Amino acid sequence: MSDERASIEVLEGGPLLVKNLDKLTGADGRPVEKPVEREDSDRNLFALCRCGGSANKPFCDGTHKENGFTGERGSPEEEGVRVCEGQELTIVDNPGACCHAGECVDGAPDVFFRWEGDERRAVPDADERQKIIDTIRRCPSGSLAYRLGDELHDEYFSEAEIFVSEDGPLHVRGGPELVDESGAAPVSKDHYALCRCGASKNKPFCDGAHRDAGFTG
Repeated sequence: MSDERASIEVLEGGPLLVKNLDKLTGADGRPVEKPVEREDSDRNLFALCRCGGSANKPFCDGTHKENGFTGERGSPEEEGVRVCEGQELTIVDNPGACCHAGECVDGAPDVFFRWEGDERRAVPDADERQKIIDTIRRCPSGSLAYRLGDELHDEYFSEAEIFVSEDGPLHVRGGPELVDESGAAPVSKDHYALCRCGASKNKPFCDGAHRDAGFTG
């Protein structure tokens, strides 16, 4: 096991270069064997596809050079932080980071999300506090956090990991550093979701576009 911090470098127009990460997990919950091209190559250095076209998913096979992939980043559909205060806890929502996994509306539908005019808001007093906390902690994108009193809670994982979801994004957990020369940074350094279908308008982050794109892998 490496003593160095795990990191993920976003290569312009190319894959995600992962360093010093020991835990790569597949959708079945089992470890994913990292590729080793040579006997002396480093298992703690590997590239993950983000163009959606690799025949060796989740790993890069160079297809991005042929399919016209660019890492150009658009703007999130919604931006800005919304702070929704309740009697027992406060919900902090950054919708621009949402990957539309649905954990919030599935876990606490009376809380997430109500409409007030043209703005979507959470209602912290609409369900039990612990149920809301458990729901927020399942959000893979980092777009949701909560406050108890003055203390912000947005770190939930103790071990660095990348979880490869089925037909969906890479769920990064436990604080691997994201290195992106474009300046893109996750809302939560503890956990975030990275696009691997190539269709997100919020690259390198997932915005749920894989569903409409018909991505599989």
